[in-house]
Amino acid sequence: MNYFFKIIFFMIASLLFSACTSKHLTVKSLQPSLMHDKKIYNIILEDFENDRINQANYLEEKLVNMTVDGERVFNLQHRYENIDAIVTGEVLESSVYYDIYYNTDTDYSRCWEYKYKDGKKTNKCRKYRTRKIPCEKRDYKVKTKIQVLNSNERIIFSKIYAKSNRIDKCFNNRHHYYPYYYGHLNIDRDEYRINSQLSREIADELVKDISPHYIFQNITIIEKLDENNALYKQKYRNDFEDIVELLDNGNIDISQRRLHKLNEKLNYNSYEVFYNLALTYESNNQLKNAKDYYIKARDICNNIEDLKLIDYAINRTQKHLEDKIRAKSQLSKY
Repeated sequence: MNYFFKIIFFMIASLLFSACTSKHLTVKSLQPSLMHDKKIYNIILEDFENDRINQANYLEEKLVNMTVDGERVFNLQHRYENIDAIVTGEVLESSVYYDIYYNTDTDYSRCWEYKYKDGKKTNKCRKYRTRKIPCEKRDYKVKTKIQVLNSNERIIFSKIYAKSNRIDKCFNNRHHYYPYYYGHLNIDRDEYRINSQLSREIADELVKDISPHYIFQNITIIEKLDENNALYKQKYRNDFEDIVELLDNGNIDISQRRLHKLNEKLNYNSYEVFYNLALTYESNNQLKNAKDYYIKARDICNNIEDLKLIDYAINRTQKHLEDKIRAKSQLSKY
């Protein structure tokens, strides 16, 4: 009987989870750099001060490989002639701090005290052997100041980047514990390896700050036609839900063609169709068309919750349209 109730419980839980999980379409949008309207292509990357973690090398790798729509964004130079910017910096901190604590471990293979019955020792254990295991909590941190200067060596961008990582490690019988202050033993705390990885993350963040780049967002799909709308016959509902499945699986072009046909059949009176149609254009980065279809959806929508969704979509596409124009003005190919 218990097994039967477990089956029923999991079936109900699965249905509830499915009902709460909405379908989304992933769209990408081109974002401008934080350099305002400046177009930067030819750059000098100088050596960084206190750079024991290869911060400048990792940054060079990211700058060289940064592309947008197949075009390289930056061109690294070695001479201070006809350049657009100079990137310089300093590693302010590369450290690891630690804290020692102890865990209690029970060795169930070794009995410390057995139970007695009628004055005789039994095979049942009353108390097992325990021991204290030394552990370390390590906090790794990297902080780097990076500046971008124009050709006149005037600061046009400056930011301090900080990244951290925490690791807990305990030492059992196979790994003898040596306290961190035993410096003469040269115990490896992975400081260089981990802080070098943090410097890679800083390089990633910086390149996103000073370069146009794409971001990705999951946008909600309207999954069903309004149940209270008599205009929607069952065949139209089925067709709409089939298109939603196509959208959810990333079949954008097919979905777009079928939505146009369904829109015509419904005499252009379905805000749900207009909204999902706008999604297909937004997914193809045709933001002006997307915004126009979102506006058409808003004009005929009488559902308060969906109206909020549509208004947000209109504002989003307008912002992304402005961002796209700014980002293209920063790229050398435009």
